[in-house]
Amino acid sequence: MKPEVMLLGTFHMAVEPEMIHKHKDELSSLTASLKEWKPTKIAVEKSFFLEEELNKRLEQFLKGEQAPAFDEVEQIAFPLAASLEQNHLYPVDEIVDMSTPSLEQVFSWAGEHQPELLNDILSIQQDVKQMEDKQTLAGYFRYINHEDYKEQLQRVYMKLTRVGDRQHQIGVHWLKQWHHRDLAMAANILRTAGPGDRVLVLVGADHLHLVEQFLQESGDVVIQEVVPYLPEKKNV
Repeated sequence: MKPEVMLLGTFHMAVEPEMIHKHKDELSSLTASLKEWKPTKIAVEKSFFLEEELNKRLEQFLKGEQAPAFDEVEQIAFPLAASLEQNHLYPVDEIVDMSTPSLEQVFSWAGEHQPELLNDILSIQQDVKQMEDKQTLAGYFRYINHEDYKEQLQRVYMKLTRVGDRQHQIGVHWLKQWHHRDLAMAANILRTAGPGDRVLVLVGADHLHLVEQFLQESGDVVIQEVVPYLPEKKNV
């Protein structure tokens, strides 16, 4: 029996703590909705180097000795693990040097040599930003896990491939670093998923498109759509 995998695209809560302060009551609703899928394992976008520390913090949380930090893993995976009576999380990320070149260098090159292409990229990013619904956590999670969002982000990445020229493939070199992480995460998810498992994976929404594609193309797992297991957006 093939294992099932459900990918939940997340945002980095440490960057947007005001979202947690404002909508903290919605997190329990999100956890309850995800629990309905009955995952047997929870995988997270953390490096395996942090596995011992991560699960030590989970143990302290389960004992009531540790409040969750402003981190998507601790705000979502910790209480979900508690409700499922699970005491272990599975980190699937890989640390990759993203500095050769850096994204700042890619944008700097585009600004100097390909301003029209840079404007196209920034325009798509702005459109995506304007469509974000941050009035509720439910609305935000539904949006960043929607196919339209994933497709628009992939358009940005494909435009980044054109930054540079035949002698200076600066955009391609940056994407090799980024997609190294996507491939590594997909490989680690496949290593984590055993026969009959239902693995819920918390991953940055920027990675969703390719991680899902790699998992699908492996033929070794069944991908389950996450949106039906997200809470409905409430009117505000």
